[in-house]
Amino acid sequence: MLNDMYTERDVAKRCGQCGLCGLCGRVRDLFELPGMPEKFCWECSADFATVAQLSTEIGAAARAGRSTKALESELSAMSRRILERTQSAGLSDRD
Repeated sequence: MLNDMYTERDVAKRCGQCGLCGLCGRVRDLFELPGMPEKFCWECSADFATVAQLSTEIGAAARAGRSTKALESELSAMSRRILERTQSAGLSDRD
């Protein structure tokens, strides 16, 4: 596993737009999100933006007195997917 980490960092050094994703830690092409200091891979960027939008929609629905159950369920599923990706990249072992 340690060898894989060094291999990924070596790949990141040789790739122009590649680097370690700020969320999952995988070596991928990185993208910036407005207002975020870190860069994220395509999957994490999309998931992070979706989580932000879902949070906004849940707040708006709650203020309007509408049910938030479906939105909360989608947010929970998205959060699990992000957590699984992070853990599979080995970041859960880092302090």
